[in-house]
Amino acid sequence: MKQSHVYIGIAVLLAAFLSGCAHKGPLLLDFKYQPPKGTAAIASKVTVGVSPFKDERGKVESVIGKRFMSLSNETNDLVVQGAVSDKVTTALKNALKARDIPVKDIAAWDLTDAGIRADGANLLISGEIKTLWVESTSSLANTTVKADVQLRVLVADTAEKKIIRTVNVNSMMERQNITYSSDFLEETLGEALSTAIDQIFADEELKNRLK
Repeated sequence: MKQSHVYIGIAVLLAAFLSGCAHKGPLLLDFKYQPPKGTAAIASKVTVGVSPFKDERGKVESVIGKRFMSLSNETNDLVVQGAVSDKVTTALKNALKARDIPVKDIAAWDLTDAGIRADGANLLISGEIKTLWVESTSSLANTTVKADVQLRVLVADTAEKKIIRTVNVNSMMERQNITYSSDFLEETLGEALSTAIDQIFADEELKNRLK
């Protein structure tokens, strides 16, 4: 009886694994900014303009990673709807809103002093995406997910037309799960991105400017 239970358990795991294999072409993922629990509002008197981030990864703008299934020897691209730069820009705006900081959308900024524009904002934030990547490797009853995010963030004073801070933030995460799950990948990458973005608000110069 015990042996039959073992066989049934293996069969269930194998079926779950193979069901995750049955997909051709790219896999669509979504990920969002996840504010830390107990995020405190900042009594900010400034409005922060956010310009679209530049994707400097050297990859197709919609591709964010790879999924590899070892038993089937199958590899899929992991992609987002639209562009990675849009996802990062939206995540930063949501991080500011989570802290009750007024946000304005500002047109593309070339990240130079000369290109700074106010458009109703006191500070201007944008930057470059150096790395944003997630990889999933699955074998029988085990999936390992690795996420890596590296951003170069620039903050400018629009009145002075001057870049006041350049902050490099990063986050790496590795997690394991029994089976492949798009939700698991999305949560891991979303947390890695959120952890990197939250480091921006730990910068003392920026904290003083946001008061």
